[in-house]
Amino acid sequence: MVYKQTASAVEQEEFGQCSFCKRKFFCTRLEKHMSICSKNQDSKRKVFDSGKARARGTELEQKLTPCCSKTPPKKNSWKQKHEALIHTVSQARQVQQVLAKGGKEADLPPLPPIENPDYVACTYCGRKFSPRAAERHIPKCKNIKNRPPPPPQRRHYQDVRRPFPQHKKLKIRNSRG
Repeated sequence: MVYKQTASAVEQEEFGQCSFCKRKFFCTRLEKHMSICSKNQDSKRKVFDSGKARARGTELEQKLTPCCSKTPPKKNSWKQKHEALIHTVSQARQVQQVLAKGGKEADLPPLPPIENPDYVACTYCGRKFSPRAAERHIPKCKNIKNRPPPPPQRRHYQDVRRPFPQHKKLKIRNSRG
């Protein structure tokens, strides 16, 4: 009997739609909901990060929070890299065409060296490194006393294909006489 009374009460009461969230409520509750919903619509809720919450108060918190950014933002040199790739592919095509016609690799002009704009040159030895590796290398290279000569220039394509020169065999002297 109680069920029939509540059902009839529901039938008598009409639903109204919230203008903010488009949900439907009883007309008696709609005013209360709209006052709360209008406040919530104005402010965006922050996304909860459970990792930060777990790390709070531990040693991990110090590692996660960046104290200051040491590295500047990287320059995007995709265009230079793309042009270098296109140039390399066209050089390879030329090599294949010469070989297909029966030509020799020695007849080809040497390939130009490939430069990486992201690399940093060491002021002491002239070698090039990625930025992070250069940070480690340059202080060490500064303190080296017996520095070997700088590396030779990059070998060209035709130099790579030549076999190694034959070394003369060493003659071993007999110490007995």
